[in-house]
Amino acid sequence: MRKTFVDTLSEMARKDNRIMCVIGDTGFSVFEEFEREFGDRFVNVGIAEQNFVGFGAGLAAMGMKPYIYNVASFMVYRAFEEIELDVAYQNNPVVLVGVGGGHAYGTGGPTHHAYFDIAMMRLLPNMTVVCPGDPVEMREVMLRSKDYKHPMYIRIGRNTDPVVHTSGINLVIGKAIEMRKGDDAVLYVTGVMLKDALKAAEILERKGIIISVYSMHTIKPIDKDRIRKDSHLYPHIFTLEEHGLGGLGTAIGEVLMSDDHSGSAKLTCFSFPDIFAPFAGTREFLNHTYGLGPEDIAIKIEKALQ
Repeated sequence: MRKTFVDTLSEMARKDNRIMCVIGDTGFSVFEEFEREFGDRFVNVGIAEQNFVGFGAGLAAMGMKPYIYNVASFMVYRAFEEIELDVAYQNNPVVLVGVGGGHAYGTGGPTHHAYFDIAMMRLLPNMTVVCPGDPVEMREVMLRSKDYKHPMYIRIGRNTDPVVHTSGINLVIGKAIEMRKGDDAVLYVTGVMLKDALKAAEILERKGIIISVYSMHTIKPIDKDRIRKDSHLYPHIFTLEEHGLGGLGTAIGEVLMSDDHSGSAKLTCFSFPDIFAPFAGTREFLNHTYGLGPEDIAIKIEKALQ
């Protein structure tokens, strides 16, 4: 997804002189071509996350369109006050791109794990929170971000994220994308776990359990209409995310609990437990440890529907 980000950003920057790319001493081997082509529209602020966010906010306030890129855990955790006051409070249309969501940098240990970024960012007024499921969704999000009038946080994985969509899509911020249709239950998934959700659905189908799967790429604003409708259509709603408390599952639960138009569907959320990772490891290893591998999810859904 990183390559899709840079390629799409370069394409947009050739047509719009307002676009700038700001990094915080990350992304080596990723931005060299952008820097060569666009010169002073690329700025490396260094390892100074608070400065990095304030710099981006200042660019936006002066009419530029900054895309500020950093490791998700570094940018959100270290510079949250600046994100709140310089970006969200002033409604500056900065696009914050957090790479390494969830366990993408799993081998780096808890300093690099992004367990709480979605929860923190969706708390902020004026902030839109988007987690593309694959490079196809990432490109569409980027194209829509250019003229977006509010701050946006885009959470991505790394370069190893595969293409999931087999054809073009019509991505609308705040509207889920139907990936497959079923009658037994519905599974909402956000971010790079999209491929895992579809694999879990395939496992279930072989057992005669047919579920719907939606890519819930936008966490804020959440697709309330979709949730309301599905709460009447299905007996059970499941959510899947590479995040801890306060993310997609919590956002959907808030809709179901506070909305008089919601049905009686049961909600079950699959996410990280309320602990720090006890060890480092690959994304796949850590997710399986937490019971979030495709096979794990399929077993849990089958059991819940019995």
